[in-house]
Amino acid sequence: MRAHGDALPDDFLRKLRELEESYLSVDDPIRQSGFGGGPERWKTERGIILEAVDQDGDFLDVGCANGYLLECLVTWAAEREIALTPYGVDFGPRLIELAKRRLPQYASHFWVANAWDWRPPRRFRYVYGLYDCVPQELFCEYVRRLLERFVEEDGTLIIGAYGSYGRDEPAWDVASALRDWGFAVAGRASAGSLPATRIAWVRAHTAVG
Repeated sequence: MRAHGDALPDDFLRKLRELEESYLSVDDPIRQSGFGGGPERWKTERGIILEAVDQDGDFLDVGCANGYLLECLVTWAAEREIALTPYGVDFGPRLIELAKRRLPQYASHFWVANAWDWRPPRRFRYVYGLYDCVPQELFCEYVRRLLERFVEEDGTLIIGAYGSYGRDEPAWDVASALRDWGFAVAGRASAGSLPATRIAWVRAHTAVG
């Protein structure tokens, strides 16, 4: 499966549209975020994203869904005396509408776009995205695009991966993959017994080893 020109494959885009339908079929904001493990595991397995955050700054969630993760990260960061300003982008227009209603004071901070070929209007200190936002064979190029177009010069790119207890599948080893592709990994963290979540981050100014 390859992208045609600079567009993602049609079947991959179809799966993204189906994902929006699946998320919107429930009312629970956690499940609308693609997570079925309840609030306690939610905080444990998503809160580790903040291990990559060491100071105040703007935080862009690539594939932000309904904005609930952003809302939680802002709250959890404040508990650590770190101030984050939320921004989000998602392929699903109805999910972005939910995010805008969830965080109305930041409604102008959300965009509907395909992050693969999107050129954001500005850069951000922190950018978080999942490895499976694009087909795996395009992941290395995707990371490069995020670093070149999305992340501030002194900013941090955080890449996450989620596993599945139901399928007994641990989260993809993001840090090892990034290193294999020549990126300088500044840190890594995991949570859950599988582990269910793995993240790794690179600093933009030292991203390529």
